[in-house]
Amino acid sequence: MSLADLQTALGTMVVTRGSAARLEPGLLDSFGGLNLTAEERAWLNQVAHSPGFEVTCKIQRWWRELRLRQTLPLTLALLEPEKCAELLNAYLDTHPSLSLFYIPEALGFLDFVTQTAPAVAHLGAIAKFERAMLLATEDAAAPSSQTSEAAELLPAQRITRHPAASIVGFSAPPAALLGALLFDQPLPAPQEQIFPVLVAPGLPRLWRPATPDEALLFACCQPSATVELLLATVDGNARLLETLLSAGALCATNRRGSARLPRPGVKTHRQLRRATVQIGLLAE
Repeated sequence: MSLADLQTALGTMVVTRGSAARLEPGLLDSFGGLNLTAEERAWLNQVAHSPGFEVTCKIQRWWRELRLRQTLPLTLALLEPEKCAELLNAYLDTHPSLSLFYIPEALGFLDFVTQTAPAVAHLGAIAKFERAMLLATEDAAAPSSQTSEAAELLPAQRITRHPAASIVGFSAPPAALLGALLFDQPLPAPQEQIFPVLVAPGLPRLWRPATPDEALLFACCQPSATVELLLATVDGNARLLETLLSAGALCATNRRGSARLPRPGVKTHRQLRRATVQIGLLAE
């Protein structure tokens, strides 16, 4: 008998039932590797068919859907209500919860949406934007690292992208598109012009519109580029490179070749909410 194994079995049953329409007949047999007595297996089988267990599973499923709706308001706002409910149910039916944390769940749903959702204007860009915001929020909330101030950049020094930074291309002015989604207004029509948006953990609101030269520098740093090459790309504009480094979009390697990741300081999940609610304050 093992209390931990019993809890593992019960938790697996709740997660499985919260996704599938019913428990598979062989699920209890799959617990053969757990240290369960015959009495405990009989009890689990009895619990699986009880009304209380059904309610518990429904609550767990409701909580997952609520977290997705709260975490991804922009992506879901692009979908018609019926299609939104259909995609949420399809995801919950086929993807058992593997984490209690909201970010892995949200990232999994965004992958599901981009693979299965119908063609909707701006959907791809908004899904990428919310993914980038989640990663930047998570990084910005991590404890600050006490690194020394960066020395003057050397021509041969290599620059890489920060793993939590992104450039997302919008097909409409960012503030206009995000404002329309937040305030339930008509969406701007897609344009041929690309409007780059920088998402980085060191930005005050985690995102801002990017210039074409900033987008070019960011693209050149995949996987890395020397300072000399980057400056040549933007006609020697060192200030532009310094701006991306201070924003946490790019990282300078130290003399040993490892990346020095800038840490903007401690932030919380509220930063994600402020980043979307305050978009009207940003200049296009």
